[in-house]
Formats: sequence, C-alpha cells, structure tokens
Amino acid sequence: MLSRSPATRATPQGLLRAAVNRTSQFSTQQQLRRGAAGFVNGRSRTTTTRRCLSSISNINKLPRASTEIRPAQSTIASRYSSSATPAVPDATHAERKDAVYALIDEINQNEAAMADIMDELDLLDDFDQALSLDGLEYEHAFSQTIGHRDQETLEGRVRMARQEFREYLPPDYLNARETELYTRLYGEPIYRDLDSIQPDLELAEDVEEEQNPAADQLYREDGQGGWEEVEMVEEELELEREAEEDDMPVVYDMEAGPEVPETDAMRRTREIAEQLGGEVMLEQFQDEAVPDGNDNPRFHPATELGRSGTNPSTVFLPNDSLVKPISMILSNFSNKHIQETARRVFKGQYLPLSVTTPPRSVQAPQLPSPLEASQRHMSEMESNAYLAAMYPGFYASVLSVLVEVRKRLGTDWLRGLISKEEGPSVLDASAGGAGIIAWREIMRAEWEAMDPERPFSEIPIGKSTVVVGSNSLRARASALLHNTTFLPRLPDYVHLRENATLEDDRAPKRKQFDIVIAPHSIHPIDEEYLRKEHVKNLWQLVNPNGGILILLEKGHQRGFEAIAGAREMLLKRVIRNTDLKTSDQEIASEEDAEDDLDLDKEPGMIIAPCTNHAQCPMYRVPGHTVGRGDWCHFKQRYIRPPFLQRIIDAKTHNHEDLRFSYLVVQRGVDLREEKGFKQDRVAKFQAAKGYEHLFPDPQARAAMPEEEQQKLAEQEAKFEPLTLPRIVYPPLKRRGHVTFDICTPDAQIERWTVPRSFSRQAYRDVRKSQWGDLWALGSKTQIERNVKLGTKHGVSKKDRLEARAAAREAAKDAQEEEGADAAAQNRKPELLIPKRKKGEKIPSWKKHQDKKKVRQHYSQLKPADS
Repeated sequence: MLSRSPATRATPQGLLRAAVNRTSQFSTQQQLRRGAAGFVNGRSRTTTTRRCLSSISNINKLPRASTEIRPAQSTIASRYSSSATPAVPDATHAERKDAVYALIDEINQNEAAMADIMDELDLLDDFDQALSLDGLEYEHAFSQTIGHRDQETLEGRVRMARQEFREYLPPDYLNARETELYTRLYGEPIYRDLDSIQPDLELAEDVEEEQNPAADQLYREDGQGGWEEVEMVEEELELEREAEEDDMPVVYDMEAGPEVPETDAMRRTREIAEQLGGEVMLEQFQDEAVPDGNDNPRFHPATELGRSGTNPSTVFLPNDSLVKPISMILSNFSNKHIQETARRVFKGQYLPLSVTTPPRSVQAPQLPSPLEASQRHMSEMESNAYLAAMYPGFYASVLSVLVEVRKRLGTDWLRGLISKEEGPSVLDASAGGAGIIAWREIMRAEWEAMDPERPFSEIPIGKSTVVVGSNSLRARASALLHNTTFLPRLPDYVHLRENATLEDDRAPKRKQFDIVIAPHSIHPIDEEYLRKEHVKNLWQLVNPNGGILILLEKGHQRGFEAIAGAREMLLKRVIRNTDLKTSDQEIASEEDAEDDLDLDKEPGMIIAPCTNHAQCPMYRVPGHTVGRGDWCHFKQRYIRPPFLQRIIDAKTHNHEDLRFSYLVVQRGVDLREEKGFKQDRVAKFQAAKGYEHLFPDPQARAAMPEEEQQKLAEQEAKFEPLTLPRIVYPPLKRRGHVTFDICTPDAQIERWTVPRSFSRQAYRDVRKSQWGDLWALGSKTQIERNVKLGTKHGVSKKDRLEARAAAREAAKDAQEEEGADAAAQNRKPELLIPKRKKGEKIPSWKKHQDKKKVRQHYSQLKPADS
C-alpha cells in the first residue's frame, strides 16, 4: 500500500507500474452508457482535464490532493504535492517520460478495444466496473510529477481552468509552471476560495438561462441585407399550423408509413388507395382537400395594420453609425478598466442599473441609472461606460417606439417632416445622442422607400439637438453625430412668461421641436411635483402643430409608475378630451372638474401604446404602491455589440430582451376629431365582433353587388387601428385556442379567447400575434381580468413573508394541540396488575386470571388504535 511520502519519492516507472498492477481493482460510481466504446475511441492524446470521482481506489493512494480535478459543483482539490518538474531535465528523463506516455497510450488503446468487444457482446451494462473509463486520467496524474507531454497539453490545462472559473482561480489549483503560463496569458491570477466562487458561477448560469430561455435560435436572411428570427415550435403544432396557413391538405404518407401503429382498418384503406392511385387523407383536414384557388395574403389586412414592432423583430445595431465609431473610441482605453468602471457604476456584472432590465433572480433594486447625459461632471472612464452600456439599449428601445409611431401616423406624417424646407427638428433630451441615431435610421428607411436610387446623402436631416452636460461625453457624442447642436441643459419654459408685459411687448422666443425624445428622464426625479414640472417643460418644447413627445422608462413597476403619472397629468391638465366619458369613468374626478374648466387645455392625442384617453386600468391606485403585480410594459430584442459583450462577460448568447414602458403624445392635433372616430365602449364591442369582413380579396369583392361594394368601401374608410385593443402580455398559445390579455378602448383589462372554431382566418392570425400588437379580428369569449394593482400603504415583502411564517407556525402549534387532546380523550385506562412480591407464591388460577384480563384489555384497545 503506497503512502504519501513514498509516492513523492518514487520514480515515474515505479508509479506507473503500481498503477498498472492495480488497474483491475478500479471502480467508479457512475454507470457507463451504451456509447462508452465510441467515446473511448474518440479520446485525444492531448486530453487535458478529466473529471474524476473521489472514491477511486488504489490510484488515489498516490498523493490524493494532487490527482483530482472536480467540476465547479464539487470541492476543488489542493495542488499536487509533487508539483515541480525536475529542475534540469536530461536525456534520461526525456526518454523515461516518453516511455511513460507511450505506456499510457497503450493502456488507453487496450481499454478502448475492451470496451468495443464488451459493447458488441452487450456486456457493458452488466460489467461496467471492469473498465475505468470514467476513472483516473493517467496522463494528467503523471504530468504533475514528470511534466506535461508537450506545450499544447500544458496550454490546454490552463485554458480549461480559465474557462471553468472565469476571472478567478482557487488557491493551489495550478502548479508553478501552469501558474506561470496562466499569468502570461491572462495576467496575474485573482485567488479566491471555491466557496466564494461557487455562488457567482451558479448566478451566472441562472442569469444566462433566464435571459435566454430559448437556447436554440435560428436566423435566416430577410432579403434586405438583414436577418430575421425563425420561430421554433413543436412538430405537432408546426404540422397543424402549416396545414392551416398554406391551405395544403395533410395526407397520410404512403411511402414512409404512419407514425402511429397501423391498424387493420388503416392497412386496408392504404392498400385500396394504392390500387386506385390515390391518397389517404386525415379526417380533420378533409374540408381543406380542395384548394379554393384564390391568392389570399398570409395575414388579414386588418391584422397587418395592427402589427407592432420592428421587422425583423430583432434589432441589429448599425455598424457605420454606432458600433464601429464607439469601438474606435473605446479602443484607446483598457477593456479591463472599462469593464470594472461599468460594473462599479451600474452595480453588478449584468449592469442592473443601466438600460437593461435584469432577470428576477438577480433581485436588483428598482433604482434610476446613476449616470445621466445631462449631469455636468463625468470622468473619461464613466463616459466610456455610458457609451458602451447605455447607447445600445437607448437605440433599440427608441427605434422600436419610433417604428410604432410611424405605423400609427402613416407615411404622410413622416414624409411631411422630410419634405419641410429645413427638414425636421429633433431634440434628444436624455439619451446622449442615441435617440438621434435611431431617428436618422427611420428617415433613411423612409428615404429608401420613397426613391431607392437616390443617395442617402441628399436627405434633409434637419436640425438635431442633443442635451449633454459633461465635456467628456460631449466630445464622444460629437464624434458620432454630425450637423448636431449640443446643449448643456434643457431650457426652462415652465417659469418663462408666455405673453407680452408692460415693459416688453415682444412675445418670448421659444425653441420648439417636431420630435422630443426623453427616455429615462422621469424616474431619477424623486418628488412628484418636480416630475410634473419636468413633463410640462418637455411638453412646452414640442411643436404645437403636430409635434411628438416620446417618454420612455425601464419596464419595471417604478418605471411604469413614472410613465403612468406623466400620462395622468397630461390628460388632466394639458390635453383637451373630446370624449366626456369612456367606460363610465371621467378623466378627472368630480372634485377636479370645476378646476379643469379654468385650465387652458389644447388639442392633443395619445398615439401609443394606449388606444383610450381614460384613466389607466393598471394605474387606478396612483403613485408608488406595494405589491403591484401588473404593469404596462413591452419588449424589444437587440443584438449586443462586442464591447457590451465584454463588459458583461457573455460567452454564448449575444442578444438581449429590453423591457420598457413608454408613452407617445401628439400636440395640437386630435385625430379623433379629424377622422371622426371614438375610443369608447362601442369601439370595444365592434372590436370584439371583429373586422374580418373588411378588405376581402379582389375576386370576392368583384362578385359582390355594386351597392354592397360601395357600403363595404365606406366601412373600410372608417376603419381606424387606433380604436383597436392592444395585447399587453405575451399571448398564451395552446393547442386549439389562443388566450391573450388586452387593454380595450374603454380602458379595461380583459382576457379574450380565440379558438379554432371561431374563425379560420382569426385563428391563423392570432397564432402569429405578438406582445404589443393591436387585435382586429375579434374573439369568441371576453372576460374581465383581475389586475394586481397593489396598495398605497401596504407592507413590505419582508413583513409579508414574516407574517406568513408566523401564521404557519401558529397553525402547526394548534394542530399539534388538537392532536394531543384527541389522543388523551381516546386513551383507555391502563390495566393495573399487582406485581409479585419477593418470596410470595401466586396460585396458578390467579396467574390465568391475570393473563385473561390482559388479553381482554388489549382486545378492547385494538379498534381504537387502528
């Protein structure tokens, strides 16, 4: 039996001889699978790491701490006791090392041959302990004593340690030579105990799984130089969906045979069909056997008008205007310093206080971003962190909102801004310039749609203004944006006079913009009255002849409350409401009605996401509430650039789903008055009934009488997507029906269900619907949904958990007391039989009598005990 000290003094040949002699005694704790032989054949000569079990016998009697490499979930062994290679390797040592590794290769080949033979004889499952395929790795064990086989094996060992433990390293995990190579490749190692590394590794795995629930994503070219995501669905749903969408009959496959076991009736039917040269058709698709011959589009036209979001659904950041310029700016600084600054400022590896919304497992506080574009002082590294961490999210979210505005207002609105003499004027109030880049992408796309051959350089960009307070951030933003004006702060129009005075009869000059973009600017303000002043100031900056105000916050409860508070203030104090009542609810309360008459309101309208102007159904309890479970927010996926990937240390997935709440309001124009539609209960009932009868295909329209065609044309002219309900949560797509939650035009949250039996067109479209779409094809059932609004003066989560624990303990104690009382009531009196005293003689009849009493007593207790 080998001990520690002899093992360290033994020669390589002696160690290997001892290992070979005891190979037959090896055993593992894991069962080998059928494919073990194939795995052994594919084992490489340069294997660097084998995960070994701690219960391996014999060979573990070598220095135990030096021969085990466990995964991150187990305890890491200490460094090998004999870690240093010979100081002066000579020819004899090299020959012995080659002989040792040659013998190791021979052992591996023999094991592989044995595994092949046992697999052919089906003996692997019964005699899995005969081999040590998952046991100790000889090459790694002896490399710590006689040195590594070659430089490639040494580098592989170091890279595996870096990949397994990321930027940290357990003490004594690598020997001196491996540590030297680690330092040369990755810098000086940061030593931390395994107990402190383990939570970070588990958290990183959980966050990656939650951020990317679908690990397998497939993309394809969209024909426009971009990529679009291909949805992955189950085979049964895909078969059903293709059959319904493409109007193709699903037939019984004669050549391949059925997937289910073939019955006698099915076999006879198939033989008859083969003789007649026909095909067997499934019953559920018999009605679809004969194609109707028309060229219907994939979606109903009303569904197309209500779809929201970008196309493709994933936003790709522009290389020329965003990714490459920022990469060039950051290339002048250390990546490590940028990463450390970003994680320090935004409080964590996954930047929970930046634009991104961290998963629930991170338990991040709902606080505003510590860096704002308008702040006066910002260091060089903080400016770099702002560019790398905030710009991509700002661009993706603002672009998503601008696309929705373009869909709701149409091409005439955007082309009208482009055709202005001086071009559109745009203000980026709090995104540091990322909003201007997103707006120019929208104009570029519209410019290409107007005239694809005209160069983009001829487009009238107009006047772009960005609010940037610090000099360092202004210098970086100016490198990204040309023909742009930078302001150190927003002008204060709230406290500026509006009319002429006795001293000065001139009206005050006000700079106003066609589009004002203000993301993440309300939540940093703590006081409610200051928030209202800020929103009112932004409103004064908007052009009163159809200007657009865009407000946007993070998609958590506090961000939604900031957006909902701004919406409520605009509806009560600024925008004149044309509908007196919507769903039996006044915009202002009865007490405030008289005060509202004195306010100088003006025309205006909410463009998105709301299709009503009543009190928000998710904001019935205004202000900050405890326990808010439902809030209005939406999602946008974008591809993270490489510099952001490095900051969060993402190794696999390069996309991120942003969650945000937003509000878009148009000043000076009310489409409800111009087009003559209302957002009320009547609009909801019509939407529930559906607009599927509108926009028929040309052949069906031609077959209609002329009067009916004229009537249908009038109905199509009155159709307005702004009267449709919006899907506020991801649809629940089940087999045979789809359920989704919507916000109706009369300001209610309802749950609608569209089964297959309701309408073939509606069912096909609803299965392709997305979170945030406007739904136009109706539903079969509509029920009111209970909304979790929280309470104004509720208890904290900690207090609620403590109260629940105390209630459980009290219930448990009461149950134990009731059980004890019941047992005491059912307990029979004990049988008292006097004991025999010393020297006393008991007659036999007395003994038999006592035994009889005992039997009778226990016979009475048995029913009660059972």
